[in-house]
Amino acid sequence: MPNRGLLVAVVLLAVLAGGIYWSNQEEEKKAGAPAADASPKLLEIPEDQFKRIEVKRRDGSVAVVEREPSGWKLTAPKALPVDARAVQALVTALALVASDRVVDEKPAELMQYGFASPQLEVSINRKDGKTHKLLLGEDSPLGTSVYAQVAGDPRLYTVSTATRGALDKVWQDLRDRRMLTFYDAKIRAVELNGIAFTKSSDRWTMTKPQPWRADNFAVEDLVRKLGEAKMEVVPEDEEQQFPAKFAGSAPYAIAKTTDDQGTQQLEVRKDKEGNFYAKSTAVEGFFRLPAEAVESFAKKAEDFRDRKLFEFGFAEPAKVEIKHGETLRTFEKAGAEWKSGGKKIDPGSVQQIVDKLRELAATGFAAKGDGKVSAEYAITLAGKSPEKVTVSQAGEKFFASRPGDATVYELDGKVVDELRQLAADAKTLP
Repeated sequence: MPNRGLLVAVVLLAVLAGGIYWSNQEEEKKAGAPAADASPKLLEIPEDQFKRIEVKRRDGSVAVVEREPSGWKLTAPKALPVDARAVQALVTALALVASDRVVDEKPAELMQYGFASPQLEVSINRKDGKTHKLLLGEDSPLGTSVYAQVAGDPRLYTVSTATRGALDKVWQDLRDRRMLTFYDAKIRAVELNGIAFTKSSDRWTMTKPQPWRADNFAVEDLVRKLGEAKMEVVPEDEEQQFPAKFAGSAPYAIAKTTDDQGTQQLEVRKDKEGNFYAKSTAVEGFFRLPAEAVESFAKKAEDFRDRKLFEFGFAEPAKVEIKHGETLRTFEKAGAEWKSGGKKIDPGSVQQIVDKLRELAATGFAAKGDGKVSAEYAITLAGKSPEKVTVSQAGEKFFASRPGDATVYELDGKVVDELRQLAADAKTLP
């Protein structure tokens, strides 16, 4: 009897071990298999394999881009440069197209799903010689997805409307829509309505209407806006009306940019309804521009003038001089310490003065400055000559001037008072 009990126990243990082994094997299979609700992939193509993409819409319009050694080009319906970002977005969208679900493994007929005349036919030619065609039919009844099929695959899928949006492109979406195609890093001159600027190193200088100091940020913003000015995407029959609309509109702005490849010009006009039409030497034709693209082109020369009195920027000065009337305070950097008259000064007190001078800016510009000198400020960077500003007062008005600069700057008297007080309150440390 004891031997029989032992035998039963051995058998049960073997059955249990086998069950555990089988269970583990099944779990391993499940782990290696895709989830039951995983989205089936319609297309999966390495991005470096894309050679040609054709997008054909239900209305008959076709856009074809082809990859050449120099990059992507639009080849149909017109041969034009492309918007590299727009084409890359299309490639990325096609590299992996996942479906929402499989509707039918082998549908009996596809007419009811819109494949007799698809919304979109996207054909892809690969470098390795393979081809793919993705068809998008009608929207699903709920309107949240679109019926889809891949040529050579009998299954009927749905894909999201977002996928359709990423693929539904006309040729105007893929072309380079910039009105000016200058190279930012090489630009050396820009002009807007007779206001001219030249660039030396990283600084812009106004040369017309007067040789004034230019606000570098304002000019850089103008250059950026000129580079971002893009034509609107409109139907071709509407675009055909633009030459006449341009001719009948009032002048709004003329801009010129010069880089190492030469000078380009953009002319913008505005009609009575507030629409903007433009032509450019960089691209053939007449186009409409969105209002936000040209709003900064109406600026005047004063909008580009530098109102800052000091140019030391974020550099740390080695010496600061503040003079009001006959009272002069000089602060000099000694290692990590500030000193005045041989005594240590609270660094925070000096920093307040430096910050106020760094932000010292004109409220406007005057034809001439009158009055008596009331203050003088100087900032010296290590190894450089001092940068100076002289302030004069005439009644309630304050004016500032810089050596070698014919501009007369108007100042808010409150700032002069604040600097006087900051200099007087600079704390001496024990």
